[in-house]
Amino acid sequence: MNYSIAIDIGTTTVKCILFSEGCRVVAEASREYTTLHPKPSWAEQDPEAWWNGTVESIRRLLEKSGVDPKEIRVISVSSQAPAVLPVGKDGKPLRNAMIWMDRRSVKEQEELAGTLGERHVFDLTGNRLDSYFTLTELAWCMKHEPEIMEKCHKLLQVNGYVNMKLTGVFSIDVSHATLTQLFDVHHECWSDELIEAAGADRSWMPDVYECMDPLGCVTPEAAALTGLSTDTVVLAGAVDATAAALEIGVTRDGKVAEVTGTSSLVLVGFDHLVTTYDLCYLRGRKPGSTVLYGPMNTAGGSLKWFRNHLYDRGGGDDVYDRINAEVESGTSGPSGLIYLPYLTGERAPIWDPDARGCFIGLHMDTSRRLMMRSVMEGTSFALQDNLETAHRAGFTYDGIISCGGCTKSEIWLKIKASVINRPIYVPEVNHGAQGGLAYMNAAFLGEFASPEEASESCFRIGKTVEPVPEWVEPYREMYEIYKDTYQALKPQFKALAAL
Repeated sequence: MNYSIAIDIGTTTVKCILFSEGCRVVAEASREYTTLHPKPSWAEQDPEAWWNGTVESIRRLLEKSGVDPKEIRVISVSSQAPAVLPVGKDGKPLRNAMIWMDRRSVKEQEELAGTLGERHVFDLTGNRLDSYFTLTELAWCMKHEPEIMEKCHKLLQVNGYVNMKLTGVFSIDVSHATLTQLFDVHHECWSDELIEAAGADRSWMPDVYECMDPLGCVTPEAAALTGLSTDTVVLAGAVDATAAALEIGVTRDGKVAEVTGTSSLVLVGFDHLVTTYDLCYLRGRKPGSTVLYGPMNTAGGSLKWFRNHLYDRGGGDDVYDRINAEVESGTSGPSGLIYLPYLTGERAPIWDPDARGCFIGLHMDTSRRLMMRSVMEGTSFALQDNLETAHRAGFTYDGIISCGGCTKSEIWLKIKASVINRPIYVPEVNHGAQGGLAYMNAAFLGEFASPEEASESCFRIGKTVEPVPEWVEPYREMYEIYKDTYQALKPQFKALAAL
């Protein structure tokens, strides 16, 4: 029997799944870690937390399954992106990783806009110049931490670090490369112009691999820590969004999906290169393919914030079930509140690092359950904002596929469907990024001709959630107020950020 492991290094959790032939789940394991916020708009993680979580999760998979490690033929790793992680020649981190949530490099963004030109950066990279990407964050490091950067050997992404710990190889997969904003997406190579503009060294850029390229086998050192075999092959992997899009078939024909975890993504797939200024370009798994996406910073993160600070931080595994039940039973319709889900600024479609979260419309009868419903509504309005942006760019849709942790909430799905006034299709099986990785692993092992064939063979719609008719018009009106609220508060957000 052949087995494979899919590992996703998310924003809050390492998640590992052991698959048998046919992409059947054998065992799962995960471990959470923390994000550090040394200053407002800064977001860092300790890379050793990713690795320790990976080691622990793999060992738990082996213990739970009883599978012989020699039968685990291949591993793929996906991750949150982008990040900035300089490492020395020994592979040790020179600082904590600056993750995608970090927005400290706004000044560097302004300076690069002046020297390079925003449109020129977009023309080269397929993405608008923004502090979300590696380019501006790297420029910040060069300016503020030169003593660290002079020791840099390679710049790694999140999965690149875990892959290096597994194999000893410094690498980056092509999907991650496209989110660095240091990569020429038309020629699929590092851009010397952009690297020089950041003040960086071309030699720091790792070799670029296709997502299914083998990097090598698990090293003896990694095998001793994880319990894996040194015969197990490690593939280059992918950005979590690329892998998630692959699982649900968002690879061509403009198919649309949304994935809600800590952050949320609207995904539109194509089998050729497509870029648009208002959405992010991400290379798909297949050469030449595209995943356009609208990234939102704190969708599921907003509900987690509410859980931690206003509900029950230590509430156990059923805490979200209790939240859903409270909202479902305690509210009969739209909350009448407006929630802006901009807890760490926002990416698409407003691209405003100074934006902040807030509730509008609180009154003496406002209950906890109404506020929780408002969080679900506000994040759904953010989804609609991105879908409208995609529509203005010429992409049409009759309904959307919905994936991620939010699909466990029936009430949230009803709210989303009513806000967008379209049906939502929930896959029968949804593992997110790990599912896409499983398809890559299976194709590598020869079970399918390609991961895309695996997706077409395995994907099934489990249920359809229709809009609630009496909610559609109130939500349409609230959505307009939602958009006006941000515009009205934009100057105040900027003033607050300057304090």
